[in-house]
Amino acid sequence: MRPPVDPAVERAHADLLRLFRAGPAAPDVVCAAARDRLAAVPDLDPGDPRTWDSYRLITADVQTLLGYLREAGVPHSEPEGFRDLLIRVLRHLDEADRAELGVLLAGLVHDDWRERLGEAHPDTLRAAERLAACLSARGDTARARPLLERILLLRTRTLGGDAPATLLAACHLGACLDRLADHRSAFRLNADTVRRCERRLGRDDDTTLLATGNLADSLFGLGKHRKALALHRDVHRRRARTSGEDALPTLRAAANVALALHRLGDHEPARAADADLLPRLERTAGKNHSTTRTTRTRLEKTLRALGRPEEADDLAGTPKF
Repeated sequence: MRPPVDPAVERAHADLLRLFRAGPAAPDVVCAAARDRLAAVPDLDPGDPRTWDSYRLITADVQTLLGYLREAGVPHSEPEGFRDLLIRVLRHLDEADRAELGVLLAGLVHDDWRERLGEAHPDTLRAAERLAACLSARGDTARARPLLERILLLRTRTLGGDAPATLLAACHLGACLDRLADHRSAFRLNADTVRRCERRLGRDDDTTLLATGNLADSLFGLGKHRKALALHRDVHRRRARTSGEDALPTLRAAANVALALHRLGDHEPARAADADLLPRLERTAGKNHSTTRTTRTRLEKTLRALGRPEEADDLAGTPKF
């Protein structure tokens, strides 16, 4: 069971309602005050499922407010705190399987910031990154690729090749290439990104671990299955050590190990991995999260491959006659 909505978020929501119900005032003044009030909500981690109910309320307020701001001619590119909030909302929409809304909002935000702040502004590039993530999450990876290539180019020009933001951009592009099955290009980029991340950020940095997982995906796509499995297991061990056994990044890393086992036909180890993983995903991310659903489906297939159809039917909820 997830924690309730953060009290500070509930207070901000109530304050917004009061601002818009308070009586006659210039629309631009009310909208600016509402924008600044919402910018002051706590900096909750959008990647932590325990914050997702809070972000659902914040997202609803942001959707409404963006419309009012446009009508009143009040920019949402200022202040910096509101830009930060919008980026967190967009990341939440990706993490919590709300990519359709994420594409819509990220497109609006990115277009506006590109015009007001410039294409190479750090926050414009963060908005582009969120748009690409949501496009990929909804299966539109081909549209995400040129965005990610542009982000990497601009960050390399402005920050240098080894800046943390540049390395993260390289990491995102590497994942995109793997999803597009361009495994040779992905391998070259991911191998280089891992080397530079380890040198610049350290082996256990989040970006390094993302890049290493991408490299494992590239290896698997190139047919080097056992090397890929070993690398996925290494990422999982490091995630568990740095983030905790039940953190969502750790569970996703465990899912990558189980998927590799499943693809290799190592059915019993795959079954054991998914049987352990599924209840933890249900507790952490919820029964309907995409990673949970994929794990459940994979476990069902593995049970059938092992000749255990009754257990597979129970898992799938197939009615018995």
